[in-house]
Amino acid sequence: MPRFRLLRSVFARTITQLTLVILLVFFVLGFAYYIIVSQTTVQQQASKLLQAAQAISGTIALNMDETGEINDRQVSSYVNFTARSSGAIVWIVNQEGELVLHTGIPAEILKTLERSGRGYYLLPEQHLRARTAGTSGMTLTGDFSGLFREMGGYWLSAVYPVPSGTLGYRGEIQLHYRQGSRTFASFLMTNGLIASFIIAFVIALLLNGMLTSSITRPIRLLAEAADKVARGDLTARVELPGIKVDARRWRKHSIFSDDLTMLVGTMNDMIEKLANQERDRKDFISSVSHDLRTPITSIFGFIEGMLDGTIPPERHGHYLEIVKQEVLRLQTLINTMFEGSVLEQQQKLNHTVFDINQVIKEDLIGLEALLDEKKLDVQTEFMGDDHDRLLVLGDREAISRVVYNIIINAIRFTPEDGIIALTTRKSNRAKEIEVVIDDSGPGVPEHEYPYIFDRFYKVDKSRTARGSGLGLYICRTILAAHGQRIQVARSDLGGARFVFTLQTP
Repeated sequence: MPRFRLLRSVFARTITQLTLVILLVFFVLGFAYYIIVSQTTVQQQASKLLQAAQAISGTIALNMDETGEINDRQVSSYVNFTARSSGAIVWIVNQEGELVLHTGIPAEILKTLERSGRGYYLLPEQHLRARTAGTSGMTLTGDFSGLFREMGGYWLSAVYPVPSGTLGYRGEIQLHYRQGSRTFASFLMTNGLIASFIIAFVIALLLNGMLTSSITRPIRLLAEAADKVARGDLTARVELPGIKVDARRWRKHSIFSDDLTMLVGTMNDMIEKLANQERDRKDFISSVSHDLRTPITSIFGFIEGMLDGTIPPERHGHYLEIVKQEVLRLQTLINTMFEGSVLEQQQKLNHTVFDINQVIKEDLIGLEALLDEKKLDVQTEFMGDDHDRLLVLGDREAISRVVYNIIINAIRFTPEDGIIALTTRKSNRAKEIEVVIDDSGPGVPEHEYPYIFDRFYKVDKSRTARGSGLGLYICRTILAAHGQRIQVARSDLGGARFVFTLQTP
């Protein structure tokens, strides 16, 4: 399938990119090593050649008589030994530039040299470098001022003056060493680095594959789960091998909380929330369908009965009153749904300073008929100033809606002869108070606490349960717009306790 080919291409692309990076790193490190080793080798070889030239100079000094003549046999023997041990060509040149002793002259160079009257080969002036080298000698790299150009290769030369005493320049000793090819490839071959490079590269590729797989596999699993969710399968979850990613507790307890694991946990959490929302939506549709169908069926039946004469004219008023109540019930349901929709759009609040104790009292008066119908005992304990006022800052009408929804919710679930308690008290935070509403009903199961304020959520899932599941959601939305919070807990009366905060001026 195209999406899996795409995912495989991500893996292949990552492998390719990392492989190229590894190759580049190996090449850079190898080249740097080649430069360092080459320079060190040249320096060491040059030092050896200069020491050998100095040793020959010392030998000449020991075998020189008072007239300045040299014992050729002893010097020649030592020169040949030096040439064999160093692999260099050794030349001894007198003050006239004549090659009086040597261990070999390449044929390409012989073509460029002239002979002196005594039959020695003459070196041109530019190749007598000890004239300017001083008493310490010198080393040179390259073709020795063009002398070895025709031979090619890379030459290393050392020159050292012949001991002269007070006679000035007496000649010089020259050692010329031809190095092998200095290319990077030949360096790798001659130093055994090719095998090391291949072994290291294979190990790097294996580690690269393992690392890439560990990175791309969660991404592939995420993509597969997202595709299933997009197709409507909300049971899909991302499961990492060897790691249990709990949608709610993984952040605190997982020791593998890297970015990918966080992404997987967030994805699972999001899918779970979508599944909960879908479940709540179905429950809401089922509940609202029932709530709408019942009054509509009643209205239709009564109107049809009045039209076809089944209901006599003298009973029309009675049944029209029932129709009116059912219409009001529909209106209340629709208004609640509309209010939830409006709140989602975050309508601007009208902040004023008002007395929250008075708001609670007004809402209780409005619900007095329902309280009397179930014979509920209302207990109040209000904190206030000398005039029993507790001033808060907020939208008065919106906060009144919060109080009304929570009280109506308490009335709905509290049995007859039960208790509802309302309290206002100081919070443990500065410039903040709490409103507490308790009831003696069945309460809210603790496992329902995380969902009780969700939209369309009902603790009682049966169709006989009245309400749209929007009341507490509207409360939380209003309070969140005020920057306040609401919580649910177990009441000392045995039922539910709802606590919300308000800001004081």
